[in-house]
Amino acid sequence: MLRILCLCTELLLTFGNSFTHRCSLIESSTAKRKSLNPFARAAASSAAPGVVAATNSETRSKLIGLLQIAGIILVIALAVVVSRAPSTPAAGATVLSRPNFVSELTQVRVAQPLAQPFQISVAANGSISVRNYVNLSPQVSGRVERIAPGLRAGGEFSAGETLLVLDQEDFKLRLAQAQAEVASAQSNLLLQRAKSDAATANYALLNPGKIVPPLVALVPQIAQAKAQLAAAQSRADAARLDLSRTRFSLPFDGKVTNSSAEVGQLLNAGAAFGQVYAVDAVELVVPLPPDDLALIAPAVGRSVSVQDGQTTHQAKIERISAELDPRSRFAKVFVPIAANSGLQPGTFVDVAIAGSALPDALQLPESATQANGSVWYVKDNQLLRHDPVVLGRNQQGSIIQRFDYAQGIVLGAVPGAAAGQQVAVLGAGP
Repeated sequence: MLRILCLCTELLLTFGNSFTHRCSLIESSTAKRKSLNPFARAAASSAAPGVVAATNSETRSKLIGLLQIAGIILVIALAVVVSRAPSTPAAGATVLSRPNFVSELTQVRVAQPLAQPFQISVAANGSISVRNYVNLSPQVSGRVERIAPGLRAGGEFSAGETLLVLDQEDFKLRLAQAQAEVASAQSNLLLQRAKSDAATANYALLNPGKIVPPLVALVPQIAQAKAQLAAAQSRADAARLDLSRTRFSLPFDGKVTNSSAEVGQLLNAGAAFGQVYAVDAVELVVPLPPDDLALIAPAVGRSVSVQDGQTTHQAKIERISAELDPRSRFAKVFVPIAANSGLQPGTFVDVAIAGSALPDALQLPESATQANGSVWYVKDNQLLRHDPVVLGRNQQGSIIQRFDYAQGIVLGAVPGAAAGQQVAVLGAGP
């Protein structure tokens, strides 16, 4: 009502000011306009013009002021009358009333899971990798004479298969020379032994009953001849071994990742010309956080399901990394992969690691876990907080240790929740 009164007053004042301004414009226009009656001009000129104009202006100003005051009084009177009018609405009229704010209880949904046996399963992702790669490098130097078809990038080979053959002529000559040295050493040994026998017989004839001295029996010469024969035989064995190494092979089934060997190429001993890996060195590496690793402890020997598209492979954990990754703080679980699995290194796969069986536990829905890891449950229509003991996880959520949840475990977040708060339970589910 006061706002209406103020608006009316402002309108009246605006009207008065506008009216005064218009009157001033009319007066100025009249003063400037020349009269057509010569006698009127003469009369006007004979009278005092300043006095007449001032009198007319004062009269109009007083009239406008009185009109403004009368309007303000009228508005005030109307406001008083309206404020004292009865507030009872007429029959059939719409009644607008301010709503009454009633304090309502917070409504929550709860779940009532049943205690039952569960199988813990840890879901993770991993990649197929190779335990170690083997560099291809010859043990002897030589020119490549022949290359097997499998010694190419992507090729496969069997254990003991000849992959590469070097030129053998030099190695055969070295072996023949070593064998000749062996024959010479053998003949020298035979000669020294014959001389020793003759010298011993002569000494016995001249000195019957006496012991033959070592120098007379040529003992040192015979020992030297034996040593020379052994050295010659060693050189012959080394030459024979070098000759065998001109045929390059590996003691395992494997695959070739790269190879630069070509026929006619000169390979140096110890210089790598390719890289391979053994098929039984392929393994699955799964990074796991310490919490998940604790759920499957002891982890070694646990069954692992490896999902590769529509194909599932079964394997077992062989070992666990001795330290956590310095960047992710995860442990690595190593799972050998069968050679016939068809999984190539670099493939990403989904895995499920089977843990222990829990005889009596609760399945906790994901929506029941609050931001701090705790859960709310309702007892006597009051909220109570519980910190669950997580025993494991599966595809449906966390598996926790059994506890008395009374009316049920609250699902979803409860804004402004506090222990002891009165709530209304909407319904219960499994």
